[in-house]
Amino acid sequence: MVATLHGSGLKPLQIQAALGVEFPGVQPALKDIYNHTSKIRREALLGDTPMKALEIFLLHNGFTFYTWENATDDRMEEIIFCHNKSHKMWRAFPEVLLIDTTYDTNMYNWPLV
Repeated sequence: MVATLHGSGLKPLQIQAALGVEFPGVQPALKDIYNHTSKIRREALLGDTPMKALEIFLLHNGFTFYTWENATDDRMEEIIFCHNKSHKMWRAFPEVLLIDTTYDTNMYNWPLV
């Protein structure tokens, strides 16, 4: 049930509440839900590294992106990407560059950039 709720886009706290409604009297630990959703995400990578999975996602969804690999072991270390519409706008107006680092920050509230 956790996998289904996670696949629907629910956050772990929402999953915990839904499980509490479905199974009254049982309160699953939030840490267990986080662990299970992490396992689901790792399995979805199909053996790729998270950076490689991101590169594949960007490629299949029409993003413009550039990557830099480590010279010694060919691991991707850096990536910069933007949506194609944003890239076209930047090419038309290169004097203006906007980077939103606050959208959907991680659990530590660290910006992406």
